[in-house]
This record gives sequence, C-alpha cells and structure tokens, in this order.
Amino acid sequence: MRLYIKRREEKKLEKSLRGWVLVYGRRKTGKTTLVINTLKDKIESYFLIADQSSAVTLDDKFVGVNEALEETKRVLKKGGIAVIDEFQRLPESYYSVISNWSRSGGTLLALGSSYGIVNKVFDRNSPLLGYFLPFEVNIISYEDVLYQVSDPVLSVIYRDPWIIRFENSYGEILDKIKELSLVAKGLIGEVFKEEERYLTDIYYRILLLLGEGIWKTSEISGIVQPQGGEATISSMVNKLYKMGLVRKVPLISRGYHYGIRSPVLSLILYAESKYLVSEREANVRELPIGREVQFSVGEMLANYFGSVQYYSEKEDIDVILVKKRKPIWAFEVKMGEFSRSEAKEAVKRMAKVAEKAGLISLKERPEDYGDLSLGPEDLLKIAEELVKKEMD
Repeated sequence: MRLYIKRREEKKLEKSLRGWVLVYGRRKTGKTTLVINTLKDKIESYFLIADQSSAVTLDDKFVGVNEALEETKRVLKKGGIAVIDEFQRLPESYYSVISNWSRSGGTLLALGSSYGIVNKVFDRNSPLLGYFLPFEVNIISYEDVLYQVSDPVLSVIYRDPWIIRFENSYGEILDKIKELSLVAKGLIGEVFKEEERYLTDIYYRILLLLGEGIWKTSEISGIVQPQGGEATISSMVNKLYKMGLVRKVPLISRGYHYGIRSPVLSLILYAESKYLVSEREANVRELPIGREVQFSVGEMLANYFGSVQYYSEKEDIDVILVKKRKPIWAFEVKMGEFSRSEAKEAVKRMAKVAEKAGLISLKERPEDYGDLSLGPEDLLKIAEELVKKEMD
C-alpha cells in the first residue's frame, strides 16, 4: 500500500470550503490526492479535463466537456461539492460559461497543475476574476513528513510525493538513479507543457547547473553564455521559480541563493549533470544529500522560530534565521557527528553573524558548544510541535 503523508494543508483546505477555490501548484505535488483525501465522500462530482473536448470521471469514464460542466453546474446548484481537475486544460472560452453560474450554492474546487493558471484566472480581464480564492499546494513541508516518517533523511526525499511510490530509502535512489533521471526529465517536461512552454536546451542546462550546486546567475551565465548574458539567465531562473521548480533563499548581503525546489529532483539533476546517468551506466555512490537536508531543516526551523530563512555566502553558514531584518539564529547542519574543533570553529564563525548559534547533527545531539544543540530526536520533537500546533 502506498504511503500517504498527511498534510496540514488538509485543515486549511477544509476552512476554505465556503465558495470557489483554485487549488494550484507544480505538477505531481499531490493536489488531487490532497483534495480527495480531505473531502473523501463529500465530493459529488469529479471531472479531470483530458483535453479541449473530453473529461474523465473518477471511475475512468470519458465524457464530453460540455456534459462534465453541466453535471458540475447541477451539483453546485443543489449545494454540493464539485471538482474540476487539470483546470488549465479547459479552453478559456468556457470561463464565460462558468462565470454565469450561481455562487450562492455549492463549492467548486478547480485544480490546476501550473502556476500560469493563476494568471489566467486572476487576470483583470478574466471572466472568472473575483470568483475564486487561490490555494497553493507546493511540495510537502519537512515537518509534516518528519512527524510521520521519523527518518530525518528519508523525510527530505519524501517531500516531493511522486517519489514515494518508487523509493523506501535514500540508498535506493543511488541504485535506481538512471531510471529516476528519465522520470525526472519527463516530469520537468510535463511541468513546462502545463505552463504552455517548451523545455528548451538552455532551460534544462540551467536546471542541471542548479542541481549541481551552482547557484549564482553570474556563474550560470558564464557557463551557458546565452544571448543577453546574465540578464537573460536571471529572467529564466525567475520564470523557473514562478513555475515551482526553483527555490530562492535571500542572502544576508544581497540577492538570492537559487536551487532546485524539490530535494529529490535536485539530487537526480546533480547525478545527471555530473555523471550523465541517463545515457550511460554510472556507479553513483554519493549525492549531496547534506545540502538538501540543510535547506529542509532550515525551512522547518524558520517556521519554528517565526522567522525567515537566509543564507550567508561570505561566512558559508548553513542556516540563518532573520526576524525583523535582524539575524537571530545561525545553525551549522551536519549529517554526521561534530568533532570538538569543528563545533568550536562553527560556533565562532556563526557568532559573527547572528545573536545565537546552534549545532545540528542528524546522527546524534552535539555537545553544547553553542546556544542550542539538536539531534535527530530533537528535530522530530520540533516537527511534532509544529504539526500539532496547527492541527489542534
């Protein structure tokens, strides 16, 4: 049986069910599963838009789009809950039809596997402007996964739900890296298709370089050498960010640290960039999992301390938490143990940047050389506290 990671978005979604909701996000982040699991038997009508003229029901029957919309309208009129999945595939000519429906009755959830659908629905000229409230579904939060899975490393991998059906451990990614690289490129291609864009060579090269850990747009520009230089790369990276493929963490100095939003996609793209695993047999023994742990743990701690996650390029500090423009915490994150000298050096370095310094090890709790030491059990307790706080 496939593992289902319960998400706090379920409760937020339930609170949103007082009108029409546009549930959107990058492809394969679990939007459909989230909606169906949250509403269970409450959904009276579900249609997935297959193409411009046909839709599919939950029991895999094909119907015409006109028939699907008529049934949806009927359910809404009597106060029921209706779902239109892959809403971005619905021709915009139908928007005017939907805008004529009464909104005083039921709940309509439109699911869109793109960020471009937000621009279409909320454009000032859209017939649907003012009809929907937006509800974003990104990859799963680290604390939600950690609370249920308990393994701090596997929890980083499982943040992107499509991988759960393929892997039971971090080690399995190494064993299946060639197959996963093909799946990953196909997924990225799907994302571009739903955003009505083409996965050009330059976009893919940018993603590979980001996966490799090259995060500065100036360095990417120097390697790719596009027409227009760094300005072109910056524009393309920001488009990738808006598509949900790229994350950006603000720097303490100026600018952003860019990376692949999904930890597992980042690892796969790293393997493809370094070893070209999709085209040849390669014995990949190690991936930069520590880098992905660093940013996932940082996100969780930012939520825990009510702050914003930053990165320090100059001091190379893993996690910096900023509140009201003031660095309040700095953390060094390690997969293994800290030696005494490593711990003292890290604390000394972090003390130059933030008010307090902490040490985090995924193996065991470090000794108290700084203001806070966290081991795997401590991270699990933080995850539990965050989850229960919002679920209560």
